[in-house]
Amino acid sequence: MSIWEKLSSLDRRYYYVVLILVVALPIIKPWGLPIRVGSTTEDFWKTVEAVPEGGTIALAIDYRSDCIVELNPQVVTLFRQAFARNLKIIMWSNVDEGANVTEPITRAVGNEMGKTYGVDWVNLGYKPGGEVTMKKMVDNFWEGAAYVDMQGTPLQDLPIMQGFSSLRDADLLIDMMAVVPSPAQNYLKMVSIPYGIPMAIGTTAIQAPTEMPFYSSGQYKGMLAGLRGAAEYEFLTRNPGSAMMGMDAQSAAHILVIVLIALGNIGHMMDKKKRAGAPVGGGSK
Repeated sequence: MSIWEKLSSLDRRYYYVVLILVVALPIIKPWGLPIRVGSTTEDFWKTVEAVPEGGTIALAIDYRSDCIVELNPQVVTLFRQAFARNLKIIMWSNVDEGANVTEPITRAVGNEMGKTYGVDWVNLGYKPGGEVTMKKMVDNFWEGAAYVDMQGTPLQDLPIMQGFSSLRDADLLIDMMAVVPSPAQNYLKMVSIPYGIPMAIGTTAIQAPTEMPFYSSGQYKGMLAGLRGAAEYEFLTRNPGSAMMGMDAQSAAHILVIVLIALGNIGHMMDKKKRAGAPVGGGSK
């Protein structure tokens, strides 16, 4: 039996074991494969860089736990870039889980970089109401935020909130989102366009095509798309993390699939050649 016949008759479960090992290796020890940075990610990075030192980013967190693999690395890297430039971040969520899924990671980055909660960043928690709340945050931000942060601390006791009375006071508006209908598009028409506030977004790979027209038209100043966008962002800011690690694992899996497809085709051609050379008929008389 040739090697090709052995491979074709091998129990397919062995291939799944190989796939698990190939994917696990870059996660255990990241390879750090080079990444080509796309224009959407580069523009997102440039937009954050353009915020004057000491400025304020208004950050809406509009995704749930099902999208943390793609969007949490985007949020972490944004916090790292912002804190490195002494920018302040005021964040809240228009969806029920958003504030909770980002609280641990943002607090970890803040503690790591020596930042103080309530001074350098604040998490205002879940603020229901959709477009009504958005409009109220423009007219009276404190009232739109119900006057308290996620822990119930009065906004008047948080230094970061002093002088911030409207979304119009933000230097940059960012929406990290993975829900429909798109809250980012509502922020665009209700806040960014009317008041000239630059806006950028982060979203999942599957939702990126629906948001791309607003980036192409220049209404979004930058956009992070899925795990790939998060990895590009980590690469640009020189903060390798889970996104780059995930792309290493994804690349390893793609390489394995390509190799298996190539071996399968070679095996098929060898089998076909063998059959063509085999004697036909029942033998000589």
